[in-house]
Amino acid sequence: MTHRIEIDFEPAEGQVVRLIGLVERRGYELLGVNFQPAAVGGKGRLDLSVRPRPGPRRMETLKAQISRVYGVLSVRELTAEPLRESA
Repeated sequence: MTHRIEIDFEPAEGQVVRLIGLVERRGYELLGVNFQPAAVGGKGRLDLSVRPRPGPRRMETLKAQISRVYGVLSVRELTAEPLRESA
């Protein structure tokens, strides 16, 4: 199952790297990244496509962990889709 997560955050040095690293360390494979940098004084947005590695993984737990990172304003799961087998 693939998941798409949208993260809004206050821009800070290393913030994108911290967020991506947390997702990887929590046992999710990163399939895609879309980054929208913040306008002056605004918020940044990171849209991640992820897939859990084998083992017990809960998306609710990952979202809760992301939301506790300093500067994160919101975390939303946009989609969850079954994996498609490639031919």
